[in-house]
Amino acid sequence: MFCSTTALSALHVKDATLSALHVNDATALERTFAHLTAPALETLEMGLGGRTPDTARTIGRALLRRKVHAVLDKSNDFGDVEAGLDIALPEAMRSRCLKQYGGLSPTTWRDCLSRLKTLSGDSREQLWSYVIAHPMTEYVPNQCQRCGHIVPDETTPGYTDAEVGISEVPPTASERPFVRGGYYRGARSAVAFLLRCPECGDESRWFRSSDAQVILNPNRWGRLCGEQEDLRAALARHLSVPLRAILPLDWDHVWSETRREADGAWVACQGPGDAPAANFAGRLDEGIGAWTRVIAVSADVEGTSDVTEEYLSCCSAGGRADERLDEEMPRYRETVSAARADASGSATQAKTLNGHVLHRAGFGREEVTCILRQAVVDHGVVGWWEWQEEEEEEEEEEEERGGG
Repeated sequence: MFCSTTALSALHVKDATLSALHVNDATALERTFAHLTAPALETLEMGLGGRTPDTARTIGRALLRRKVHAVLDKSNDFGDVEAGLDIALPEAMRSRCLKQYGGLSPTTWRDCLSRLKTLSGDSREQLWSYVIAHPMTEYVPNQCQRCGHIVPDETTPGYTDAEVGISEVPPTASERPFVRGGYYRGARSAVAFLLRCPECGDESRWFRSSDAQVILNPNRWGRLCGEQEDLRAALARHLSVPLRAILPLDWDHVWSETRREADGAWVACQGPGDAPAANFAGRLDEGIGAWTRVIAVSADVEGTSDVTEEYLSCCSAGGRADERLDEEMPRYRETVSAARADASGSATQAKTLNGHVLHRAGFGREEVTCILRQAVVDHGVVGWWEWQEEEEEEEEEEEERGGG
């Protein structure tokens, strides 16, 4: 049954799942769930006593809760947005913004933001459309910071890290507070990257971060979709714009949705050069693997839910996608279903098994939404690996009534 906010708030915490998984290292558990491959899943199942529906439910609940807490935890890592807005812009960026938006030549991102506020008038929705289309939030591929040579995304033979010229290096003491792990040409821990440019021979150094001061670096510093969405979330909070993160399971991507002023509906954000998020189902035709589910995560409980159906439906059916995809939707649904049923992970783009676990657990849309919303309620109170099963609480209440 779908859990209302009131029902969710009534649940209590019990023993940590960490103990049930026979893992005493929270960092190791985090790494396991961050990239849930077939070997990682097998290890978890062995710790829980074997591959059973109950095991799948335990792991499925944990992975969904971790997704929510990871998004909400990031809000503590956005750093000083105000300081980021005061970063001085190079001359080329000043000229570009002046040409595109007019007004006075901006010297900082704050000047740019002030110009966007003037252009948008009193419309917060219009302001946000300007922000996500502005150079301050655009996608920037990792590249040589001298000549602009772009590091290829592919990792096939001929494009290994060594062959494209990058290597992992330890962060310096000054970098360490800002560095985060993530997926970049494969799963990565919190490391810095060194590029020896094959074009000009110069060396460039960068790292992944959620800190606005780092992401707002205008000097050819990489800003991948993860950093792009972290920055948008930081700026949305700074500007009091409602925003929620959209995460596809088993696919390395993230985007955001905001509320439309006219009717309060959530709509996918899209800046110039962004992949068409509303038509995310169409990316199943790229030949790089499938995704298995799509979830929305917000600090607002009611804004957090399973939105898979919205991304597998066209606008006329209450979904996100353009009508031109309508004839393809049955095929896309079959692709997603097949990926969920695949126990190897080979069918998914990230080669992970999140959707497969949820499939084996028998979690439908309402139960996924219930788990996600409970995780929002629990955030900052208990760990993502801790929860009280609803049915257990009902049994306890029944016992209390019987004993009274």
